[in-house]
Amino acid sequence: MKQIFKKYRELFLLALLVVSISGCKKDDSLNVTNKAFLTDVATFSSQSNADLFVNDIYNQIPDVNNDYQLTEQYADNSFCGAAWENGQATVRAGSIGPSNVPTGPGGMWSWEGNYSKIRKCNVFLQQAALNKAKYTDDWYKQRVAEVTFLRAYFYSLLFTAYGGVPIITVPLDNRNGTDIFTARGTIDETVAFIEADCDAAAAVLPTKAAQTGRATKGAALTLKGWVELFAASPLVNTANDAGKWSKAAATNKSVMDMGTYSLFNTSATSYADQFLSANNWNIETIFARGYATGPAKGSHREGYLGPVYVNGVQQSWGNLAPTQGLIDDYSMDNGLPITDAASGYNPQAPYAHREQRFYQSILYDGAAWQGDIIKTRIGGSNQIDLGSSSDITNTGYYARKTLDESITGQTSINLAPSFANYIIFRYAEVLLSYAEAQNEAVGPDASVYDAVNKVRARSALPAVKAGLTKDQMRVYIRRERRIELAFEDKRWFDIRRWLITTGTNGVLTTPEYGMKIEAGGSGLTYTTVKIFTNTFFERQNWMPIPQAEIDKNKKLVQNPGY
Repeated sequence: MKQIFKKYRELFLLALLVVSISGCKKDDSLNVTNKAFLTDVATFSSQSNADLFVNDIYNQIPDVNNDYQLTEQYADNSFCGAAWENGQATVRAGSIGPSNVPTGPGGMWSWEGNYSKIRKCNVFLQQAALNKAKYTDDWYKQRVAEVTFLRAYFYSLLFTAYGGVPIITVPLDNRNGTDIFTARGTIDETVAFIEADCDAAAAVLPTKAAQTGRATKGAALTLKGWVELFAASPLVNTANDAGKWSKAAATNKSVMDMGTYSLFNTSATSYADQFLSANNWNIETIFARGYATGPAKGSHREGYLGPVYVNGVQQSWGNLAPTQGLIDDYSMDNGLPITDAASGYNPQAPYAHREQRFYQSILYDGAAWQGDIIKTRIGGSNQIDLGSSSDITNTGYYARKTLDESITGQTSINLAPSFANYIIFRYAEVLLSYAEAQNEAVGPDASVYDAVNKVRARSALPAVKAGLTKDQMRVYIRRERRIELAFEDKRWFDIRRWLITTGTNGVLTTPEYGMKIEAGGSGLTYTTVKIFTNTFFERQNWMPIPQAEIDKNKKLVQNPGY
């Protein structure tokens, strides 16, 4: 009976539609003005309305704090036991392809997503120019510069994932027969476009934003310096052109010379404290995604990434599990790497006398958290999960850095109560980027030592020893960068641009290890155990263009190897 009713109902509606359309042809009532045009008119008719449009573009910055799959899991800083997540199932399995391109946390390098955001930028730049008479001159110049910076930022996410990409500067519209499909720009063209947008923005933007969270001159120059550093690196700069390194060094130095930023250093724990909401927009932060206070407007970071069992209760998902490789790169408190015979490292007391950043970044067996003692040893409440049968860490470690100890995991999952910024660029990175670029351009001069030692000094580490060669200083800088920027979604980009993902000692072609701890008659014993065999191919240092985009745009050429 229901099927018969459905059949006759559909026939009735179809007949009604035909009658309705016939009637409409007589009175022309369907020939309405395009709604998108009306929206543009309304949106850009006043400065306050146009401001809402700009605010929405800011809101398109990837919401990494509300994603539980971080690039740290793609790289060698963290491991996640869930076999279905991208870290295991796609990236570390060597199975990245055009049909399953990972888009990164918050859709960071989504092809379609970023071009949608770029279109918003282009719409604003076009419509704001057409309606310029309706705005104050200062507002117009400021917002155009901000949106120009944001467009460069979205392009940088595409560039660092895919290489050269189509450069689109106007809103595309195929309703008038225009060809909306664009070929890829070269890498040099893409970099030059981002640089030009950054320069245009930096020339107008203030050194300090009147409203927190808005783009500044320092943000534009830092973005430019990062893109230039990536372009100078072995992945792109195959001829090792020293001029590219010099350009990256000069741009990062221009940020240092502004005198606007410095390392946040108000207490012994400032290194980790800068990521807490109480210290949002501190003097080290150059650019960040902020969060509004209010119900469900913050992030779930503590619930997604924190330790699983706390005080006997499952609190979090444990999706940030530092690897043994990362642990081993933290130096001793005397500044020496654990591989140095003079360091004092004891493999049967591996967490004693380590540098400050270790204790502020890592939750290890015996570490305190929320009134509990984390025990990843066999028999402990967070006993290492070597079989990936639960959320408990597969490595024997959890992360501390970037997490707020005052927020329990369950509260985080249920209420998203953390309003801590997601810091995209901070001053310590600028110092290390300058040091890297300057070292590669001219060798370890005094300015290279100075930049690296400033970062080390905040964590009470002694200065790097004098007399290093360029190659020796490179080792120091890369280790400093890994440790200083751990859990900030930087490592994935670094290992790719340095071309250290593959090969005999490639960080994604050698096994991943954790720490198995057992109690015995004489105390605890520590044994490193293999937890995963990585597979990664050199072609995957660049993401493939999604097949759906290739199918739509025949002018696109796929990246090699796919």
